[in-house]
Parts: sequence; C-alpha cells; structure tokens
Amino acid sequence: MLNKKNEAGILLPMTVTEGVTVNVLPNHVHEYLMTTKEVAKGYGVTEYAIRKNKLSLSNELVEGKHFEIAVTIGNGGLNIPHNAILWTKRGIVRLGFTMRSERAKLFRDWAEELIIAVDEHREVCATVPARKRSTAKRNHNRLTPARLVDILADVCRIDDKELRLRITDKLMGKGVQDGR
Repeated sequence: MLNKKNEAGILLPMTVTEGVTVNVLPNHVHEYLMTTKEVAKGYGVTEYAIRKNKLSLSNELVEGKHFEIAVTIGNGGLNIPHNAILWTKRGIVRLGFTMRSERAKLFRDWAEELIIAVDEHREVCATVPARKRSTAKRNHNRLTPARLVDILADVCRIDDKELRLRITDKLMGKGVQDGR
C-alpha cells in the first residue's frame, strides 16, 4: 500500500529495531506521520490493537497533535484512504504507554534513555552564555542553543561512546583551543 511517493517525493524507511523497518511519510508540521498499519508493525501488534487503544485513549489523544486524518493533510499521491488515521511522533509515543508487546517494551526503554540523554544535554546547554549578535548580515549558519540541543539529540544516537563524547566536547567548546 505504501510504495508510492509522498508530498516530499519519497517514502522514508525507518529502522525501529533489528529486522523491523517501517515506512514514514515526511510532514512539514509533525516531521513525519505513520499509518496505523506501520505503527502496528513497529510495535509488533495488530492494527486492531492500535485502533482499540485509540478508542480507549480517546480522552487523551488529540487530533492535530497525536494523529491526523488523511483527508486533512492530503496524501501526496499515495494510496491512503481519505479517512485513514496517520499518527504523529507524539501519538506514537502516547500509544506506546499502553502497548504490551515485547517490542513495545524495547521501544519504551529506548525512548526513556533518549529523553534522559536529551534532558541532560539541555541542562549543559543552559550554562552556555549567550553570544553577542554581530552587525553583519551572515547569521544563517550560527549554532544557536536550539540548534545545539537538536544536534546533541542526534549525537546521543551514536553507539560509539568515544566518538559521541568527542563530538559533544567539540560542540560545547571543550578541547577546541588545544587543537584536539
């Protein structure tokens, strides 16, 4: 069903765990969206389980925040029914709190570690003094605190601890003066 192009021109595969890859639809508002079928595949449950959890969490799940209906975003040429539910990252995480599969447990463990790592880096970023703005017009390539947090979130995903720490030190300005 999801083998055609989306609004960005391509459908992006994402690896959830070893041997499990899901297709995501890039979206300018939510970064990406996933169909119920792909979310179920990622959690290792049936589509029925996802729909049942959506119903049981109806007082917690908000349209536009946790999910979108395909007709509201357009399907960019994909064969997605107009009434299909497309899940946002927030919705996928919220569903994960109620999933009871072994894969869902692995996902929650991964998400917990990522959130803690990003939060720890956010505390470090808060101590970085604000830079004075230059009067020059070239400000498009500056490392703002928001960009730094975003980059550090990606650095947290690097498995090689030594490389991860070296990159973090460079981003935080440590070791730059002595040529490391």
